[in-house]
Amino acid sequence: MSQPNPKALVTCASCTIGMLYANRLARRGYNVTLLAGGTNRSTDFARMLRAETAVEVEVFPGELSKSRCLDEVEARVGAERFDVIVNNLALPPGRSLTTERSKDLDRLLGTNVRAYARISAAAVRSMASRRQGAIINVTSAVGLAPEISSGADGATRAFVMALTRTMQDEVSKLGVYVQLVLAAATRTDVWPFPNQEPETVPGMMTANDLVDAALEGFDRRETVTIPSLKHSRLWKRYENARTALLAQSINGEPARRYLLA
Repeated sequence: MSQPNPKALVTCASCTIGMLYANRLARRGYNVTLLAGGTNRSTDFARMLRAETAVEVEVFPGELSKSRCLDEVEARVGAERFDVIVNNLALPPGRSLTTERSKDLDRLLGTNVRAYARISAAAVRSMASRRQGAIINVTSAVGLAPEISSGADGATRAFVMALTRTMQDEVSKLGVYVQLVLAAATRTDVWPFPNQEPETVPGMMTANDLVDAALEGFDRRETVTIPSLKHSRLWKRYENARTALLAQSINGEPARRYLLA
């Protein structure tokens, strides 16, 4: 008797990066569930994947900033026993905090933080209980320097970085692999900066190269994959500096510069 195909869930699967992840996983033999807002585009894409790969492809439409839809997705993640979950949720940057409307800020935080965290937590609970599975959290490298993005966008990307590192710490010994993918400037079908053409940005990577490199890091079981970073030693230096800063910050006395003369 043949073994059933492994199962994968890809969020934001109507965007370029999500579609590429779904395509690559389907060609690796995964049955794929596409969590997508753009149902027409996703339906056409699913039909193509079925024809070209002979795997099962399901479209799960929904707007994750809405509580009812998020509840349904969270329950599905907990019950479906997915082998791989690609969490690629992200709305494009909004306006600056001085001009951003409250409802737009709520929508950004609802997707980039609330939905991202709840889907990640549901995935962790399900996989840890089975002691197997893999989670790929994709976010922007802007999280390394949140101030270079507008409004709350950079802060939400930094949140995903912090969340993923916590997930890794909690489940790495429970048979669950969690990969953090940090995407730098990437050419997709959504370019949120109307005053600058993407072709003028130095170091712009194609989405195909991003996903293929990230999956190579996935196969190597990297904890952090930065496809555009040429020298991995820079990340090691960053991590060492972060550890040293934390260690030096644990001190029972104020630093001398803050002591009154």
